[in-house]
Amino acid sequence: MRLLPFLLLVFVSEGLWGQAEFRAVGGPGAELGKAVVPHAEGAFLVATSKLEGSNVLRGYVAHFDADLEVDWTLLIPTSSLQEQVIDAWSSSAGVVSILTQTLDPTNGYTTVIHQLDSTGTFGDVVEPPTPPNFLPIKHVKWQGEMWLVGQMGNHPGAINLYSGEERPWGGVPGTYDKINDAMVVNGVLVSVGSRSQGDSTSTAIWGMYPLGQLAFERIDPDPQAGQWSEATALDLGEEVIRVIHSYETQNDDDSSLLHSLISLHPTTGAVTGILEGPVSGQRPGRDILWTPSGWVKLSQTDGFTSLDQSVLVTHYSENGTYLRQGAWGTPFEEDPSQVVLHSDGSIWIAGSTRGVIDPSWNAFILRLDSVGAFDVWAESSWGVGIYNDPLFDDALGLDELPGPNRHHWNCTPNPTSGKTQISSDLPLAEVAFQPFAWKLLDCTGREVRQGRGTEVDCNGLDPGVHHLIGEVRQSPFQITLVVE
Repeated sequence: MRLLPFLLLVFVSEGLWGQAEFRAVGGPGAELGKAVVPHAEGAFLVATSKLEGSNVLRGYVAHFDADLEVDWTLLIPTSSLQEQVIDAWSSSAGVVSILTQTLDPTNGYTTVIHQLDSTGTFGDVVEPPTPPNFLPIKHVKWQGEMWLVGQMGNHPGAINLYSGEERPWGGVPGTYDKINDAMVVNGVLVSVGSRSQGDSTSTAIWGMYPLGQLAFERIDPDPQAGQWSEATALDLGEEVIRVIHSYETQNDDDSSLLHSLISLHPTTGAVTGILEGPVSGQRPGRDILWTPSGWVKLSQTDGFTSLDQSVLVTHYSENGTYLRQGAWGTPFEEDPSQVVLHSDGSIWIAGSTRGVIDPSWNAFILRLDSVGAFDVWAESSWGVGIYNDPLFDDALGLDELPGPNRHHWNCTPNPTSGKTQISSDLPLAEVAFQPFAWKLLDCTGREVRQGRGTEVDCNGLDPGVHHLIGEVRQSPFQITLVVE
């Protein structure tokens, strides 16, 4: 790993701070850090990689040793059009389970779980019995069994990992319910996300009993939120559930994106209080973590003039009293995604940084000694490691990659509100006159159009990101298409 002494890194705090270690890893494409899984001998950093100059998405894993040196990196092998990392967790000592979502022309979206040990050796690969185009978000242990929680069309649901048994909820007619995180509290599956209806999107919190009855539902619980709000994460403390959500203000002239913590009773789900966060700026909430030393809140902030968008870590006592906070960042841009607690008391953060290795996004981890060391960080040295991954030197030749998009595919125009044409660098005769079939999926994986040939009619479709998938002469393609 290369340490770059000339790279300007800044850590801003309201008190003194202690040992912190930062590592960035990736190549010339885009590696978006999703999860970090620490273990006794190091840590797994799990990300989604978009290879340079292509629509190819692959799961990307970097393993760090106990000194945070890179042991190895790899792209998860797949024959699918896309594979996106959703979640990761420790399944046994030194072994990580990685939950992914794949996309291919025949089966649409499929859920896959990979197992990988600290030597980079793959174990079992499982495709759970999920319904078509189920979009996984989280794994939980519920009533002694493993379940996958995710999106089922316009509403959330849970799928038993072994039996395929389903537990749907939400989806009131005329609404779209989105889920972002879930956990089991006192036998109740508590999940958070948002409900969209008309022009508004509001934070939503649900509780489900094991047999499928709704225990509670809380929609738009923060009176400070305007036309848009959404919960991203939750955790359980000694006597309270805390949910972090982001929101736009009620003032139409204010472009701020803020966040707060919503406190819930762990049995009834009743809202017992709200811990307000920032009052201005672009400061969305990302994650919340309970530790024996109090609460750790993870957010992105533009609140420090010496930094660009940066990582903000805030420490609260068990009862929600503000203690201290500190921002870490580079002159470029960071966006955190997850914060976890290791058994040794250290705090690990996963996310993405833009500009440290090259102008694209790369994955990062940030390790902090402990919650208790927050007040002495600045008295200790802290390290920065940058790993420009040679793995991508070979991966850039897309013709050598297994899977889709060996040729360049596009749509013109894109974005579009009407008709668009599929194009490729394949010989014209193979594209224009082959009777190939395609499907158009919306952001939930629902098929909204299908057809044959190069013309795609998007008239009447809802605005947003869509995925156009198909195959020509055994060459699968996937195109991200934006409908206006």
